[in-house]
Amino acid sequence: MKLRKLVTFAATVTMATGATSLLDTGSAFASTAKKNTPSVKVVRTISAGAPTPHFIGVDQRTNRLFVSHLAQGTVTVIDPQDGRLVHTIYLGGTVHTVFVDQATQTVYVTDIARGLVDVINAKTYALKARINVGGHPHGLALSNSLHEVFVSNIGTNQIDVVSMKTNSVVAQINVGPNPWGISYDQANQMLYSANTGISPMGTVNPAGNSITAIDAKTNQVVKTITVGANPWWALADTQNKTVYAGLAGANMVAVIKSNMVVQDIPVGTSPHGLAFDSKTKTLFVNDSGSNEVTVIDTKDNSVIANLPTGTQPQGVGVDKKTGYAYVANQGSGTITVLKVQPK
Repeated sequence: MKLRKLVTFAATVTMATGATSLLDTGSAFASTAKKNTPSVKVVRTISAGAPTPHFIGVDQRTNRLFVSHLAQGTVTVIDPQDGRLVHTIYLGGTVHTVFVDQATQTVYVTDIARGLVDVINAKTYALKARINVGGHPHGLALSNSLHEVFVSNIGTNQIDVVSMKTNSVVAQINVGPNPWGISYDQANQMLYSANTGISPMGTVNPAGNSITAIDAKTNQVVKTITVGANPWWALADTQNKTVYAGLAGANMVAVIKSNMVVQDIPVGTSPHGLAFDSKTKTLFVNDSGSNEVTVIDTKDNSVIANLPTGTQPQGVGVDKKTGYAYVANQGSGTITVLKVQPK
């Protein structure tokens, strides 16, 4: 089954033999005649610094990318302006999601194979702490006001709540089967878990297909929202009080308001990573099975672009200061760089 190949461990992912440096792909351009709708352009493709890039964390203060590499157990630090490899951080294991805390310049990385969350100094690239959460941790979210990091754990069907002060697990929240993605709504202090129902080895649990809404102040589940097949990632848009969920098994993005699905937006095959640019109101959806990124105007939830990427795009990150978006292409070992132009 194709979806199974996309979710298995590093032993089964396609190894990239190398990557081109700076490739000008500016001809890939999408725009629309609609008033006040941004246009999006593929600017270039750069090397990810190592094979199997999976997720990208953007440090907006230094304009650096922290890229996890599944089969390498490393995080590379990339200068996206010229594609230069700045540094390689050796962690071991099978590293997945990367989250950069802009306030403290701390990088968090999940190790799905060893049940760890690695904590890295974004300025020195030194490993500060290694937190044992057990299971198979994947997604990350963070609350500076609560001083907590939230970790979705595929193996335990829980959200691990980690204290930023002590770097230890202080609570666990039961959610649906196999939560891969997670998102935090800072304004409303709500947490959203995407329960795919797919185990790390690709076994499908039909009881999945849901988003769990959680009150982060109390760690209490508010509601379980049924969505389409295999929600891989959830992303909260605080300003619009909307949650978006990429449905890998339905090739849709579910739009959730007031804890109800109000719309499904057709996208490419097997949507995985999601990222949001709050300045231009654009949502980026990595379509892992069709090697493209779908760009959505969240003002009316219309698709404004379908742009080509490298092979098997997974995570996507946005630099809200510069308007650039970065797509990690796991199969081709590259990063696709996109630029949003507001109208």
